[in-house]
Amino acid sequence: MFDQDALLEHLSSPEGINKTIAGILIVGAINAIFITNSVRSTYGAARKENDRLIKQQEKIDKLSPKNE
Repeated sequence: MFDQDALLEHLSSPEGINKTIAGILIVGAINAIFITNSVRSTYGAARKENDRLIKQQEKIDKLSPKNE
């Protein structure tokens, strides 16, 4: 299939090491983007729900104020 010796020789050369490191950095950056997007959407949805509940409670309090 592949010439393993040539592949290992290329990967152990400075050019191959640079390409390998660049590939790892690109994959890590893509993962960071996906993780950030996931966290934003999860906590953003929770925050919107909390804001909605606060507004709903304010409306309830406005319609039926507590007499103290």
